[in-house]
Amino acid sequence: MKYNIEITPFRVEMCNSDVEYPLGILVVIESKEGVDIGKIMGIEKDDDADVYGEVVRKVVPDDMEKRKELREYEEFCLIELRQAVEEFKYAMKPVYAHCQFDEERVIFYFTAQKRLEFRKLHRFISQKLNKRVVIKQIGSRDYSKLFGGIGPCGRNLCCRTFLHELKSISLRMARDQKLYVSPSKISGLCGRLLCCLNFEEDFYTEFARSHDATLEEPTASNGDSDD
Repeated sequence: MKYNIEITPFRVEMCNSDVEYPLGILVVIESKEGVDIGKIMGIEKDDDADVYGEVVRKVVPDDMEKRKELREYEEFCLIELRQAVEEFKYAMKPVYAHCQFDEERVIFYFTAQKRLEFRKLHRFISQKLNKRVVIKQIGSRDYSKLFGGIGPCGRNLCCRTFLHELKSISLRMARDQKLYVSPSKISGLCGRLLCCLNFEEDFYTEFARSHDATLEEPTASNGDSDD
């Protein structure tokens, strides 16, 4: 059995398992990067997908107690990174920290308007925490998915409630749906085009295809002849 395991809100990896588990539970996983905890999000059906690691077992009460302690440590790590970012005057916003369950690595996530070079920051925070550190940039849509909010429809953001995969959205989708407005009118809190533009994309694509096929059909004969 192969499961998709959510390790952080921004990271899902595929892991093998000799045991069948229900969706939504927390499990301990092991890979070449170490030992961690993740939530089973679904069953992977692609046999060719890269395997990240192995599911060792489901979590026990002692694991949850340690995980609670790690959450407090992650808050400390995030504060340290924010202070370092301010000190070095980086144009970035740290938003999340994840300490691996075996405490071997700390993974930071941040948002920024453009790609940044932060070797100095990486070296500083690694020495400060005395751990292996990974710093990753996430997009504005990932940020909105983590913190949520209310969309222009008046409901909770789709990415926060049920969208597990953030697909690419293009202006072509808006044009296919006859939404000839400025991008700002059809953008969400993240500043990107609304994810819901993708919900009816298949319908509009199929409708356009069937409409074109109808136009290409030859005109039926009325039965008249020159004979």
